[in-house]
Amino acid sequence: MLFKEIIGQQEVKEKLLKLVRDDRTPHALMLFGPEGTGKLALAVAMAQYLACNNRLEDDSCGVCPSCIKFGKLVHPDLHFVVPVMKTGSMSAPPVSDDYAEAWRAALLADFYLTESHWYDSLGAENKQGIINVKESETIIRKLGFKPYESDYRMVVIWLPEKMNQPAANKLLKLVEEPPEKTVILMASEYTDKILPTILSRTQLLHVPPIAEADIREGLMQLEQADPQMIEDAVLRSNGSISKALQTLHQDEVEAQHFDLFTELMRLSYARDIIQINGWVERVAGIGRERQKQLIDYSLRLLRENFMLHLEHDTLNYMSAKESDFSSRFSPFIHNGNVHALAEAFTLAGNHIEANGNPRIILMDLSIGVIRLLMQEAPVAG
Repeated sequence: MLFKEIIGQQEVKEKLLKLVRDDRTPHALMLFGPEGTGKLALAVAMAQYLACNNRLEDDSCGVCPSCIKFGKLVHPDLHFVVPVMKTGSMSAPPVSDDYAEAWRAALLADFYLTESHWYDSLGAENKQGIINVKESETIIRKLGFKPYESDYRMVVIWLPEKMNQPAANKLLKLVEEPPEKTVILMASEYTDKILPTILSRTQLLHVPPIAEADIREGLMQLEQADPQMIEDAVLRSNGSISKALQTLHQDEVEAQHFDLFTELMRLSYARDIIQINGWVERVAGIGRERQKQLIDYSLRLLRENFMLHLEHDTLNYMSAKESDFSSRFSPFIHNGNVHALAEAFTLAGNHIEANGNPRIILMDLSIGVIRLLMQEAPVAG
């Protein structure tokens, strides 16, 4: 991955390049920010730049033996740690090496890979990935060897917040006192879920949402699409190239989210408990990751409808289909219920994340939505 191939983030790129040029590369660097902003791509580009045999002022050369191996993600001094889970007949605790081929294929296909898409590629269904203590032991052993070809041993830890407590405690010693010429690059979306002692021993670098102009230019380079579709994707991206691409592709998952959300709102308004029960059964069967995605999607559409209700049209980021629905639905989302609705969906998402019973969670959520949609907007004083 070359820096020039990453969409936007010029300021972050300059900071990373300066660290290497000034010979001030930290032994542990945490790139953190929202999903879809290029943190993982930046981490890989940084590692490639460190290993490049013919570094340029502002990028790797892209043609030396080291860069060619990075281009295939097979450089012997580059290691990945990613959240994984048991699949198939696997009995032992899994580590990233068990899915090395799948990981390379997924990342080469999309350097803006999201957690949910990674799990989908593994056929995870209801399972959620973690980074376990066996993974920490494996990476400590690997980094104990001398580099094979480059000056550095490099490990990219994607979503370090997925480390369980034993894994984090085990890795702490490595982060505190890594072997010489070792660089640990982490790409995180939720630093508040990372062990504070690990966080305090890393150099933090925020990766902000991508500017709309950069997303627009990136989409035009990546996709053959109608200009209006690209504008729609840019408006809804919220600084995430992943969301922009998802909008552009209008994939089946997002279409399903829209249908499920609108169905729940209509059934709740009609107070049709029998049909809601059927809705709950269907959603309970789509798997936890998809349920979490549905909750996130619902929270976004609630926000958009509230903005529409307030007549802040310039702050709306919806597709034509969502806008058509919201033109009729937004009067029911107002100051009197929007905060409670957001809290109800957020709580449901937290309970699903904690492996609660989805049928109970979703039915409780549905009953709450019925009650809240019945509330009338407060009269302006």
